[in-house]
Amino acid sequence: MQPTTGLCLRIKPTEARFYSAFTRRFCGYMTASVLLFAQAANSQDSEVQKVLQLEQAITLTLAENPDMEVFSHQRSGLNARVKQAGFLPRPVIGLTIEDAMGTGEHSNFGAAQSTLNITWVLEQDVIKSRVRAAKKAVTQVDFEQEIKALDVSAQTAKLFIQSLVFEQRMQLAKLAEQQAKLAVDAINRRLEAGKSSEIEKLQAEAELVRRDLEVEDLMHELYASRYQLVAQWGGNANDYSLKGDLLMVPVIDNLQSELEKLNQHPALLAFANQQRIAESEIELARIEAKPKWQVSAGIRRYETTDDFGLVAGISIPWGSDKSILGQVQVVKAQQAKLQSQAIALSRKLNTQLFVLLQNINHSKHVIDTLTDKVIPLLEQASAESSKAYDIGKIGYLQWTTVRQELLSTQAQLLDAYQAIHLQHIEIQRLTGVSVSN
Repeated sequence: MQPTTGLCLRIKPTEARFYSAFTRRFCGYMTASVLLFAQAANSQDSEVQKVLQLEQAITLTLAENPDMEVFSHQRSGLNARVKQAGFLPRPVIGLTIEDAMGTGEHSNFGAAQSTLNITWVLEQDVIKSRVRAAKKAVTQVDFEQEIKALDVSAQTAKLFIQSLVFEQRMQLAKLAEQQAKLAVDAINRRLEAGKSSEIEKLQAEAELVRRDLEVEDLMHELYASRYQLVAQWGGNANDYSLKGDLLMVPVIDNLQSELEKLNQHPALLAFANQQRIAESEIELARIEAKPKWQVSAGIRRYETTDDFGLVAGISIPWGSDKSILGQVQVVKAQQAKLQSQAIALSRKLNTQLFVLLQNINHSKHVIDTLTDKVIPLLEQASAESSKAYDIGKIGYLQWTTVRQELLSTQAQLLDAYQAIHLQHIEIQRLTGVSVSN
């Protein structure tokens, strides 16, 4: 069974989505210069860095993550047990000397009888049952590997989305920093014209320092996030350039369709497989408890007449073996335990899936509301407040408040996109199915 490589989203670059109308109006030349510089830098980096999409990151993780290598070693060990289970027991060779070293005519070996024989235990049915049980144990590793693959893929996807989000936060922070610089320049001009105060200048300069600090903080967080991502497969963060589109809202099936997928979750299938393994153990115990016939054959030498004769025998245990009754009951209790655990897990997954689907619907509503209503209104308010500040109708504090509110809402929109992608990833992990875009 191949490990699941789900959780794959096709992702494209995005920057302009969060640029406000205020920025386009008041930062036209400077923003264009920054973007041209960024494009040139990306063009140079692309010659060295590899473009990394989410599907590629997951493939690298599944191929190189040490947690996944464990299963190949575990499978090798279990396959060796299958081979071992198929070996027949060794025959026993025996030598018996009778009527020797006694008294009278039996005081030496002159009247002795020597018997050389070989004995087999007939347990072909036991061997077959052992092999079947050992093979079913191997299949359990496949389910465990698939479960681990889902978890590792989900973790990689979350780290990938997190890195993309930090990149977008960096863009927003640099935009806010640029706006703060323009605000300082504008206030200096107003101060020279006698239209502003020294207090506003100091406030604007303090705001610029805060924005610089925010950019520096995000730079560290972005690097740490990228390092965590590539550490999944032992890569170097500087070797890759991430490519992704946070604005692509995932498509989710209805509740009933998603719930039906849960029945094929590898964790639930693993419980069913464990029950089959337990059934094999019960069958093996019952077969091993059956009387094992022993067959022997050999040759006997008669010293007195210097003759030889064939000997043969069969041994059949009498009565039934009661020792397996306790073992069978233990395995049956284990089966009942597995059944209860499977039911509990199924209910837990159903609940988690229902909650996630509700959350993802809410995230969609937040995205639509912010995109279609709130941000356009704040962009308009930002443009109007800039005009009002230029003619002295409002003060610096009110002007700055409107601009910061727009940036804050854009950051909130970014949070909503991050939430919906993380919720989608978790739904994929729960259902164990690769969701197409």
